[in-house]
Amino acid sequence: MLGGSLLLLAASSVGPTCRVASAGPLQPPPSVSVSPQLREQSLRAQQVLLQQQQQQQQQQQQQQHAGAAAPQQEQPAPGAGPTPSGAAAGGDQQQAQQQAAAADELLPHERRVVTIFESNRPSVVNVSHVRSMHHFFTLDLNRMAVGQGSGFVWDRAGHVVVAAHTVKGASEVKVTLHDQTTATARVVGADPASDIAVLQLALPRTRTEALRPVVLGSSAGLRIGQWVWVLGNPWGLEHTLSQGIVGGLGREMGAGLWALKNAIQTDAVINTGNSGGPLLDSRGRVVGVAIALPDSGARAGPQGVGHAVPIDAVRRIVEQLLAHGRVKRPSMGVVLAPQQVLRGLGVDGVLILEVPAGSPAAAAGLRPTYRDVFGDVVLGDIVVGIDTRPVRTASELIAALDDKRPGDRVRCDVLRDGKRLSMVVQLAERMPGSVEE
Repeated sequence: MLGGSLLLLAASSVGPTCRVASAGPLQPPPSVSVSPQLREQSLRAQQVLLQQQQQQQQQQQQQQHAGAAAPQQEQPAPGAGPTPSGAAAGGDQQQAQQQAAAADELLPHERRVVTIFESNRPSVVNVSHVRSMHHFFTLDLNRMAVGQGSGFVWDRAGHVVVAAHTVKGASEVKVTLHDQTTATARVVGADPASDIAVLQLALPRTRTEALRPVVLGSSAGLRIGQWVWVLGNPWGLEHTLSQGIVGGLGREMGAGLWALKNAIQTDAVINTGNSGGPLLDSRGRVVGVAIALPDSGARAGPQGVGHAVPIDAVRRIVEQLLAHGRVKRPSMGVVLAPQQVLRGLGVDGVLILEVPAGSPAAAAGLRPTYRDVFGDVVLGDIVVGIDTRPVRTASELIAALDDKRPGDRVRCDVLRDGKRLSMVVQLAERMPGSVEE
């Protein structure tokens, strides 16, 4: 439009008889003379028109290039920097990953359990032993792996606490540490009644000092219902952890009068693989030693119920095993009557059947059961209490003496001829195989 107006302007300056035939370059009519000024104006108008056309063409080309480049920005080449839309997509993906990670975070209770496991794992070992046996016909000496269980480092002197049945009759004991290294060990001492044994690792002092002993707690403050964990190292391959609660206290574990009377009952899984491993409280302290009794029947207890030796009793047992190689248990030096005798009489307590001469009970003046001159049975003293602890059965009498030592003095409350008497008895060591109590 601007070019056309300039042409009309140039034509109007010639006169009314001049016509423009086309939009091309101005050609003056042959009959009309054109002045130099008019020719210069016409050339200038043509130059302006050409410049405008060139500018329009350049703008169209730029728009076409911009339209072709737009899809490339949406899909950048590999290695190119992120476009604004790509950056937004990457931010969304990163946010989704962070949300997923937050969803996978452990709960406070789970973090505490993981901490208990990780802090005690280096202290728990695997214990295996072989037994040398002669072939029945050839008398050849054969070695068989017959024991497997767990244990834990007691101190930096290289002592390890294990279940006694896992090393019973062992000719060679192998201990696999948490780092998969294996060391031989010897049995320092064992207590079959509590099923606790102590091993000595055959390691140089530099190695034993690098061991990590467990942290001992106390079983005196245990409460029914609190959480406990059993940590084991079955087969020396990988540690295991089972969780449960304290289901009972003061339970009887084992058989016989001198079996453990103060065991911890738990529903945490205890089997031959983690037997001998530590029973841990919620702070990761050892409050007992898990025991999976190898025998069946009443000795094993109900299915799904496990037992552990209280750590307070384990302390005393380990101390004596290290000092004497055996546990010196206290004794009053009496022979007790079967419980059915007093049950028929409707009396709670423990009837003394015999008092051997020279025994602590004889020195204290306790009276046995005997026959008078007419042949009638005269009941002996009936023990109804030790110190401040009531005694109703023989098992309770043994349990009352369990935390005592030979040489300790105890107050013994008895019933004699319907009267309650108190006597002081100085305990002596119970001899192995004795039928007393």
